[in-house]
Amino acid sequence: MVNSTPTPAELRHDNIKHMRWQAKAVANLLSAVHLLPAADQQATIDTTTRLADELASDLAALTRGAA
Repeated sequence: MVNSTPTPAELRHDNIKHMRWQAKAVANLLSAVHLLPAADQQATIDTTTRLADELASDLAALTRGAA
C-alpha cells in the first residue's frame, strides 16, 4: 500500500468539511437549548461557545491561508 501525503488542496478541503460539521453542531445546539431543562442549558451554551470559538479560529486560519 502506498502512503500518500495529502496535497494542500486536499487539506484545505478537509478543513472546510470539518468547519462545516462544526457550524452545523453550533446551529443544532443553539436551536435545541431552549428545549433542555434549565439545569442543562448553561452547560450546553458553554459547549456551544467552545465550538464556536474553535470554528472562528479555524475560519481565521483559513482566511490567512494557514489551513
